[in-house]
Amino acid sequence: MVPAVSRQVLVFLAVSLGIACSGSGVRVQGNEVSAGTLRYAVGYVPAPWQRVEVESNDVAWFDPDTHGTVYVDHTCDRAMDTPLPSLVQHLLIGFTQREIVLEETVPFDRREARHVVVNARLDGVARSLELYVMKKDGCVYDLGFVAPPERFASGRLAFDAFARGFRTVQSPLQQ
Repeated sequence: MVPAVSRQVLVFLAVSLGIACSGSGVRVQGNEVSAGTLRYAVGYVPAPWQRVEVESNDVAWFDPDTHGTVYVDHTCDRAMDTPLPSLVQHLLIGFTQREIVLEETVPFDRREARHVVVNARLDGVARSLELYVMKKDGCVYDLGFVAPPERFASGRLAFDAFARGFRTVQSPLQQ
């Protein structure tokens, strides 16, 4: 059974569709995700995390310990050359009262990624978010963790291991 996910979390995940394609046709085997000819791996997925279906993301998990959601998504379009900070801002559409806690560029799968931690409100409900956005081989990948602020810190270590384990395996645009 798929656990219920709050409306605010679903809205956040749906908003990420703006830079990402639909999760239809996505397969997950172990820690590897396949979408057509694209393949990538993610880091360790803790046992308590439960897969949830969110149409606008490749794959997502609900963490019952933090009441948070972890997701990964991608879009591939060689013509898209939007700067990383703009891609991050796109993911934050709909959030108000944003407070940037951390914003940096970090090494990520042999490229640079924009890493941000934000406290914000979605439909008046407080949320904390951690995002990684990376461009590689004509594709954009975004990984996120969103949770209630009072539980956010307890989920960051697991999300960090999950995100830092990300690596591309095959891009349809590598040719």
